[in-house]
Amino acid sequence: MKNLTVACGLVAASLLPVTATPASPASPTTLAPQQVGSTNAVTVEPHLPVPAGEPCVVNLIQDETNSTHYTYMPPPGCRGPWAKVVLKVNVTERGGESSTKADLRLGGFTIYEATLPKSAATSSWEVERDLTDFTVLLEEAHNGQVIIGPDQDIWYNDVPTADEVSLGAQLLFYRATSSHPAPKTPDALYRIPPAPDTLPTLPRNIDRAYLDVYNEQPWWFTCVTDQEAHNSGLPFISSLAMGAEVKTGISSPWEGCDGGSFAEMLVRVDGSAAGIVPVFPVLSANLSWYFGHTINAPAQPPQMINHIPYRLDLTPFSPRLDAAGRHRIELSRPADATLFVYLDKGTTMVSGLVTRNTLNTPAYPLIDDTINRNADTGTATVSTSLDRDYTIEGYMNTSRGRVDLSVHQTSHFLNRQEFYFDGLQYPEYRHYRQHLWLESQTQQHSVRTRAGTVLDDMTLTASYPLEVLWDAAGHVEVGDAPEALPTLESASVDQHWNLDTVHIRNGFAPYTSRVREDFSSSHARDLLTHQDSNWQSQAQYLFDDSLGSCYQAALTTSNGAVATENQGVGCPNGQNHVRWRAHPDGSPDSLGWTH
Repeated sequence: MKNLTVACGLVAASLLPVTATPASPASPTTLAPQQVGSTNAVTVEPHLPVPAGEPCVVNLIQDETNSTHYTYMPPPGCRGPWAKVVLKVNVTERGGESSTKADLRLGGFTIYEATLPKSAATSSWEVERDLTDFTVLLEEAHNGQVIIGPDQDIWYNDVPTADEVSLGAQLLFYRATSSHPAPKTPDALYRIPPAPDTLPTLPRNIDRAYLDVYNEQPWWFTCVTDQEAHNSGLPFISSLAMGAEVKTGISSPWEGCDGGSFAEMLVRVDGSAAGIVPVFPVLSANLSWYFGHTINAPAQPPQMINHIPYRLDLTPFSPRLDAAGRHRIELSRPADATLFVYLDKGTTMVSGLVTRNTLNTPAYPLIDDTINRNADTGTATVSTSLDRDYTIEGYMNTSRGRVDLSVHQTSHFLNRQEFYFDGLQYPEYRHYRQHLWLESQTQQHSVRTRAGTVLDDMTLTASYPLEVLWDAAGHVEVGDAPEALPTLESASVDQHWNLDTVHIRNGFAPYTSRVREDFSSSHARDLLTHQDSNWQSQAQYLFDDSLGSCYQAALTTSNGAVATENQGVGCPNGQNHVRWRAHPDGSPDSLGWTH
């Protein structure tokens, strides 16, 4: 077990110094003017805005290349609660072909999760996470864990060698002041393991509950059903297809292709359906085993190097969690999740009921496919859709009276894919084309009222549009046995991550915010000559809110290097300016500063 170093107001000499950021503007973007021409991994996402003043800094790990353990101690002389807590993670990767999963945990809780991209040369970058909601955890000493290893969801056959990736991480604690007060943060938190298990004994005075879920998963959106893959007579399982395994294509079970191109996470509380979490279609840097660094060099698609959890409001189920006995929260798909709860400090026990739950009505996606064969060619169109609309209502008897609870959620899901095959008999596969369009939008509307007065009214709208065009040509190589191998592969993607929030809280002006992250890329490679063509991408990030915050950053790349970049376009005076309370990275925001 490794011990960390602690500094208050400055960083230990072994690390780069940290400079305090002014209270209102955000830190400078991760893009710097000298990065034009750089082949480093770059992102248009903003640094987190922070309060004025020097932070107290706790160094968690430095230059770790393997999974290990560490010990965390709160910063001495810098007691919480804090105005803000920021996790900084520094990553260096030294080339190679394998994708790596990185997890940083503290006290068993995931505080950072990412799929680390691979590039042809050494690359370094930095990401940040707001951990203020983890204040109750950070006020005590804990053991931590670093997990670095192959991402089996992304790249099953290849295993990274030692020293391909190194991680450093530190926590920055900003002291609360009269001008930068500490927000109200959750009173307790509980890890929800991927495998079903009962929770520790919960307090019986929970009055609000939220579940943060890491909902990023790859490949599922490229899939077809087992019926289509195995009984259609078309070569969906092909060495020319997208996929993480050699010659198995999109129907490999390692890619989550059990059941087709639909994905959602159903959350259950003690066996009852309690909410739906949309699954984000995270892209792999390598869209096939043969075609490495397909789309991400050096710009990164959304959610790749810094997974942002989705927050599901479980407050209508607080009365059930307050009931005596052990409780269980389950997700229908494997994922890391954390339950945050707020307590009613005026009583030791809250009672109530879930009075309405329309989510208990089963819903199944509609799959419509058309399969055509014509001599040695074939086409397929596969459409998968589901629209949901459910309401969960309840009430609680709190120390301040009865509070009525409601969560209404709607979602629209449509995945449409078109396939073209030339050469239907193995090993004569000559051409494989797949064009997919994904529409995924979820709106969650939560309301708490007491005696007719609205205490909280929050609407979160998340949409994940995606378009992918994959094209591959192949040839037959004759050896001990005929073998179909790709000759030319090309891919183009257009992906978006959109978040809109509206918060209405009693006694405060409504707060609204908007995130827009856009990414597009195209790339072709001749696998016989290893020549690349049409290798380019562009990325843009926008954030604004009703407090006057505005952030914009954009870049383009060409042939694996940054070509152009700009910042502040469309913001007042052409300058990025983000209030220190804001969450421009799109992370869950409880508006604790309004309490």
